[in-house]
Order: sequence, then structure tokens, then C-alpha cells
Amino acid sequence: MVRYFLRGLHQPIEHELHSGLNTVGRNPTNEFRIPDASVSSFHAEVTVLDGGKAVVVRDLQSTNGTFIDGQPVEESQLLPGHTVQLGIVELRLDAEEFEIRIPTGPAAPVAQAAGSLQSLPDGTAACSRNPNLPATHQAIGGCQAVVRCPGLFNIASLRTMKLSGGTAGQMYFCPDCNAKCEPIPGVTEAVEKKKTGLFSRLTQTIQLGWKKK
Repeated sequence: MVRYFLRGLHQPIEHELHSGLNTVGRNPTNEFRIPDASVSSFHAEVTVLDGGKAVVVRDLQSTNGTFIDGQPVEESQLLPGHTVQLGIVELRLDAEEFEIRIPTGPAAPVAQAAGSLQSLPDGTAACSRNPNLPATHQAIGGCQAVVRCPGLFNIASLRTMKLSGGTAGQMYFCPDCNAKCEPIPGVTEAVEKKKTGLFSRLTQTIQLGWKKK
């Protein structure tokens, strides 16, 4: 696209023309005010056609006239590099090419798993939040957090809510997305059995050590 400027040849004045009608004159209400006695209050109109295809100058019956390259005009096209004279003020039309670029921000981050599906040495699925612990519960319908995970948790990693109103038991929820969690069929019982077996062996060891004394 093109930007057009009217720049004074002998005075330090400049005005960027916008698309459509631009009024030029001595009166302060003009878009391009030229405070010179030889310029009429409303001296001329400068129109930039759509897309900057061309610039047209029209004299508004000014006292001292409007000239393009020294020739008096009532209405005429003004080309880049040519001069337009309003009274004794000479202006040159300059054109500058520019390109509109729409900035592209960084790509939206792709949701990454908060934890990957891992297993313990014995083959038991590991907790998503603490891979050192076995998974005992799973999120119903999967984890719904923005940063998703496999949705397998150890009971120690879950948010617990005790049921009231005479109903025994507890409810468990994912600590990230509050999805309701339920025991993994067959897994929770197996983990509990391992705990019980370990506790029994420890008890027996303590008892045997006590008896030897």
C-alpha cells in the first residue's frame, strides 16, 4: 500500500494524507492548516482515492489559486514528485510504500501430560502424581485437567471427602481437576493384601526376635 505526504519545499511543514477527503487552508478547522496569508481560509481539497490509487486536488475558488507544476487548475490529479502551489506556498507530493503485516504470536502450547503412565518393578501401575506409589484409584471418565495425566492415582494423592448423613465411607477426587475417582477393580484389593502380608511378616519377625531373647 501507499502513504502520501505533502511536504513544504521552502517551509518546514508536512502532512500525511488519509484516505478520502483532506481539506487544506488557513482556517484552524482544516485537516491540513497552512498559516500563510496567501492561502485562503478554505483553499483546496485533496482526495486520496480508495487504496491509494491516485490523489486528486480541487481548488475551492481560492483567492490566489491552486497550481500543479506551475499550471493553474480547478481539479486535477497530483502525481508523486509533482508540486502543488497554494498561494505562494509550494508543496511536494511524496509517496511511501508500506506493507501491513499481521503479527503472528507463538503457537498455542500443546497440552502435555502431567505424568506419564509408569509401572513399578513388580508390574503394578504407578500413581500419576507419585510414580513411587502404586495406583489404587482411577479418575472416572479420565482426568479433566487442562494439563492431562493418565488419571491413575494412589489413594494418598487424592482429595478425600467424608460422607455424612449416616452414610459410611468416603469419596475421592483428583486434586487437579476434581474428577471423581474410584478404586481400580482388583488392584486396590491386591495392594491392601500386600500391605497386610508385609505387616504380618514384620510382626512375625518382631515376635521371633522377642522369643529368641
